[in-house]
Amino acid sequence: MIEIDGSLGEGGGQVLRTSIALSAVTQQPVRVVKIRAGRPKPGLSPQHVTSVEAVAALCDATVEGLCIGAQEIRFRPGALLGGGYIFDIGTAGSISLVVLSCLLPAALSKSKVDMVVTGGTDVKWAPPIDHLLRVHVPIAERFGLRCSAELISRGFYPEGGGEVRIEVVPSGGLLGVSLNERCSPTRIKGIAYSQNLPEHVVSRMRHAAMRKLIPMGGAEIEPDVRRGRSTGAGIFLEADRGQSLIGQSALGQRGVRAEALGESCASDLLETVESAATVDMHMLDQVLLYMALARGPSVVVAEKMTRHAKTNIAVIEQLLDRRFTVIENDDGSVELAID
Repeated sequence: MIEIDGSLGEGGGQVLRTSIALSAVTQQPVRVVKIRAGRPKPGLSPQHVTSVEAVAALCDATVEGLCIGAQEIRFRPGALLGGGYIFDIGTAGSISLVVLSCLLPAALSKSKVDMVVTGGTDVKWAPPIDHLLRVHVPIAERFGLRCSAELISRGFYPEGGGEVRIEVVPSGGLLGVSLNERCSPTRIKGIAYSQNLPEHVVSRMRHAAMRKLIPMGGAEIEPDVRRGRSTGAGIFLEADRGQSLIGQSALGQRGVRAEALGESCASDLLETVESAATVDMHMLDQVLLYMALARGPSVVVAEKMTRHAKTNIAVIEQLLDRRFTVIENDDGSVELAID
């Protein structure tokens, strides 16, 4: 059994999610200790418990020590067989992070996986569901993932109530991809959304972002106004760079004007687009797993190296016989490659 130190690097839940996902696909049992030791409330939250339960269901694993607050678990995977599953976080915990734990085990299962996950779609400290649907899945499909995803309802903190449906068809293996050619965006588009709020909130966010993006040729931003269990708003933008996609988001918060939210999201997107990056900061962490499990070489370019990426590389290299090469470019960008 391989022991993984959960306090490694930034000491968050990513160490746990990467460990159990790779355990499931490699059939190597793992013991994860000091889970989330770097967080104000160490140990497992409901979202992390659901992530482990979900991956365990996909690979018929035996798990010891799994409970809210636990700082150590033992995970013994079985066979990846596929099937239909419903996973309820029970809080506004991130649906995106639960799904990200499951995508690779699902892709390498014997048969199709259908999942319904309920919880939070748009919450702090996690990629929004639109990043998963509009950026992550299309890039993962370049590696060979075969996935369709549908947003049924949005869920904001604290009530949650979001629902997402995912279908993953076995890929038969992944192939390496080179995402290192800088291309000017061919288009920018996105979505401005709200739930249980006046329609003008979305309109103000949307128009502020579009004005900011006029120098880039403008943007197509669709409005999405809903009623639901929880209340909130946000905006997500994506830039198509031909061979890859760059995403940026902003989540509404009390006291922040809708116009400021739209402008800041557009400004952040422009900053990344103007760099040499071919993946954004969220995708950088996530793409490393596809690169490591794919046959053949892969390469991506990031705006900068992050602690999350360094941590994920350390966990991946402990569990797999693959090694990353990291090159810092003169413009400050970073190229990450694996042979």
